[in-house]
Amino acid sequence: MRIKMMKPIVLMMLGLTLIVTGCSVGDKTSSTKSTDSQAKTAEVTASAAPATTVPTLDMLKISGGNSGYPSPFAFSSSGPFGYLRNSFIFDTLTWKDDKGVIPWLAKSWDVSNNGLTYTFKLEENVKWHDGKPFTADDVVFSFNYYKTYPYNWNGDISQIKSVEKVNDLTVAFQLNNVYAPFLSDLVGIVPIIPKHVWENVTKPVEFRDSAALVGTGPYKLKKYDSATGQYLYEANENFFKGQVLAKEIAYITAANKLLALQNGEIDQAYTTSYADVQSAEKAGFKTIKSEPTGSVVRISFNMDHPKLGDKRLRQAIAYALNREEISAKVTGGTPMVGNAGVVPTDSPWYNKNVKQYGYDTAQAEKILDELGYKKNASGVREDLKLNLMTSSAMPDATMMKEMLKKVGIELNLVQLDSAAFAVALGENKYDIALTGHIGASGDPDYLRLWFSGKAANTYSSRGKSLKLDEFHKLADQQMKEVNDAKRHEIVNQMQDILAEELPTLVLYHRPFYEIHKAATFDRWKNTYGGIADGMPLWENKVFLVNVKK
Repeated sequence: MRIKMMKPIVLMMLGLTLIVTGCSVGDKTSSTKSTDSQAKTAEVTASAAPATTVPTLDMLKISGGNSGYPSPFAFSSSGPFGYLRNSFIFDTLTWKDDKGVIPWLAKSWDVSNNGLTYTFKLEENVKWHDGKPFTADDVVFSFNYYKTYPYNWNGDISQIKSVEKVNDLTVAFQLNNVYAPFLSDLVGIVPIIPKHVWENVTKPVEFRDSAALVGTGPYKLKKYDSATGQYLYEANENFFKGQVLAKEIAYITAANKLLALQNGEIDQAYTTSYADVQSAEKAGFKTIKSEPTGSVVRISFNMDHPKLGDKRLRQAIAYALNREEISAKVTGGTPMVGNAGVVPTDSPWYNKNVKQYGYDTAQAEKILDELGYKKNASGVREDLKLNLMTSSAMPDATMMKEMLKKVGIELNLVQLDSAAFAVALGENKYDIALTGHIGASGDPDYLRLWFSGKAANTYSSRGKSLKLDEFHKLADQQMKEVNDAKRHEIVNQMQDILAEELPTLVLYHRPFYEIHKAATFDRWKNTYGGIADGMPLWENKVFLVNVKK
């Protein structure tokens, strides 16, 4: 049976399982429940009725730094902002708004009974920025091209067996296996590029011709200053999804965001400081908190280290750290102590029964004594001196040093620049590494990517694979499981393993806050499950477009 809907679909973070309101799915009726099997075929269609024209603004000024040249191959992968800059220019088959996954370049899709074939019907009359028509040939070309020249962010295209053109406006994806987050975390992340521009490009990272930024998106890049990291975008007046609301968007470097807001230099910014939020609200600005939190500040242990390879030492360190105090002092808001199983505690995928490590110096001392690390007269365990690697001057590191000193562990702080930090992290050349990054808002498949060394974000330990066979077995199972309850059980087991083995310890989950001038632009919202692969940020292009309903 087919399902047709006149509203954008909601795709829960479980990926493929479609949420249907008031419709029958196969032999089951569902309201907010997911289907139990992909053996059922579904088609979801958005209406093409024109949206009512709304007022536009001449320029929207957003605080932002240098995220690299915004082509699909050259933007910076150190954090999410390069991806966001790129997403203004290039489009994907699906996208997400505040309700979930919605049609984008694809206006509808069918899923085969076995869940291995997705057939997408594409939007008609879509034009590239240079005026040439967008067709199925571009979709087929894009995914084949990425096999040779990888896209610069997540989107596990190894799940795809083939992409075939059915006709000019229809493409069929054959998967190697069922992949639960296919709609949200693959075709909802990887952008389509124009065949006529890229088919003869053999060095895409170096390609800087103006054609490198020809997309179908709501914005075109008007200017990029690589020295200052400032960007100026102009609206695509012929955008296929609807009216673009800001004629220009400028990303402006602001040393003091609150002062820049008050002086009218910018209209929107983000912060991780609750004190900034309080000040902004007192000054009359509107704020939004990321929900779910979607961010982690964590330490990664070098599992090949001769001492840290013993999980008991990692557990002792966990007990010795007052993570609630660290969170409260660094963020200034209500502490959100990290889950030993990594998944944020406000996520629907959080395992409430997972093992945790409360602040307990007595237990830490007991484990360290049992391991044979004896204290000298000065209270220092001379055989246990460790290095903590950071990429910036983080107050967390200083607090950790003092807390571990109380149980006799000497912690030496090593600060590297971001490039050297990423290399050392990827090559496993550290004792303990302190890092903070996002990507934990969406589908839990990020656990598989993070701990198999496949994460795109350089701060997610890219290049390093966790040597735990049972974890990887479960990670493979969860990505193929489309039954919500069964997938939760598997993800719970993955968290149990992470909590017991502690390859990483999340110090705290850090909320992001958006601050903006409501009188200038007030359409910002949280994206359901985070933008793309779980970015808890607000620069979602869908909120900058009066989308056709």
